Amino acid sequence: MLKAKFTCKRSSSLALKPIPKSDTVSVFVGPESREFTFSKETLSSTAPYFATRLDASGLTYLKPDAQLNTLWLEDLCPDMFELFAYWVDLHYSTRSHNSGDNISFKPFIDEACALDCREELHWDLVHVHLFAARIGLDTLQDAAMDGIQDLYLRCDWDITPGVVKEVYTECDAEDSYRLRKWIVAMTAWSQGSSLDGTMDPKMEMLFGLVPDFWDDYVAHLDKSSISRTKLQFKNPQLRLPSNNLRNEERQFGYRQCSFHTHRASAGQGRCPHTLPSLVGMSFLHDAEDVESDDSGSEFLGGLVSKALVASPRTAIFELYLDIN
Repeated sequence: MLKAKFTCKRSSSLALKPIPKSDTVSVFVGPESREFTFSKETLSSTAPYFATRLDASGLTYLKPDAQLNTLWLEDLCPDMFELFAYWVDLHYSTRSHNSGDNISFKPFIDEACALDCREELHWDLVHVHLFAARIGLDTLQDAAMDGIQDLYLRCDWDITPGVVKEVYTECDAEDSYRLRKWIVAMTAWSQGSSLDGTMDPKMEMLFGLVPDFWDDYVAHLDKSSISRTKLQFKNPQLRLPSNNLRNEERQFGYRQCSFHTHRASAGQGRCPHTLPSLVGMSFLHDAEDVESDDSGSEFLGGLVSKALVASPRTAIFELYLDIN
């Protein structure tokens, strides 16, 4: 993310509700030491990662319950941390007003598209997703995953070898589990949409270079075959607005929580991040990663072209996701 370009920075709760300086902490991030200011109480309650680093009880010249006023996180990316700070502000301000926790990075996506710095935002979203996984912030992890899906849909992107290599060879397997799951689904959708039925040579070579990627891909195809899912139509960019959907609706995208941390526990019920008043209240448990489409898949007949159903400008996409 280009700091000089972006204006959709933190909707800072500190600016709206001044806090005494003794109750704030300055966090300096990255080699450039970009400064972020938080309420100590807010930051320490976000995750043990921060509570531990703020704890100054081991310093004998301070009070037993004292906290540091400054943190240095040189190993983190400032642009990624900007997304984290934005999420923290909204997360705690909406919680205080009982407004749910459905936080979106849409303002950043809008601006990235307008300023032609979408790739920078893409990697910031990937890195904040991984950071959230590492420190145990499931809600932020899910919000970042939603942002990645929305950005790919807006830009009509396919998965590139560079993304596969980065996630599969440079990232911790546990932290990147949901990213890997989504990348595999994206690859299956893209390859299944080939008009001549052949595999992209670059992707075929990549399968040989990254065995874990190939293993995950084969496992995904096996599950899809069992559930009779037509992968050429099932776009992982498209996050349908509910988990409890008719079979024919699920032909074109994935459930709202398919790539969320609470996927199995949510089942066909509402996403925990959404307001109860906005969605149905069915809580049927469904722990399968690939939804069963049953006989409803047959109504698609012989369509094979990705362009017929996969463009974000087609009616079915506009029906489920506002991309304007």
